[in-house]
Amino acid sequence: MGTNNLFYNIALGLAMLLGRYWLMIPALAIAGALARKKHIPPSVGTLPTHTPLFIVWLITVVIIVGALSFFPALSLGPFVEHLVR
Repeated sequence: MGTNNLFYNIALGLAMLLGRYWLMIPALAIAGALARKKHIPPSVGTLPTHTPLFIVWLITVVIIVGALSFFPALSLGPFVEHLVR
């Protein structure tokens, strides 16, 4: 049985198109909704993005998210080694 026939070519082509572009419609909908929003001037509760405080918050969040992505493997490593022995 070969896969180079009309049915498989069309089915796999449609699967690749759907798999690649299924997020395009919601992303364009979100972009359209954001483009229609009215401009709101900065107020007291606005965090400006050109200050050192924003840079500190950004770096802190990136470090925390990066650390949390490695935490499960680092925390489970000693337990798995104990169970293997």
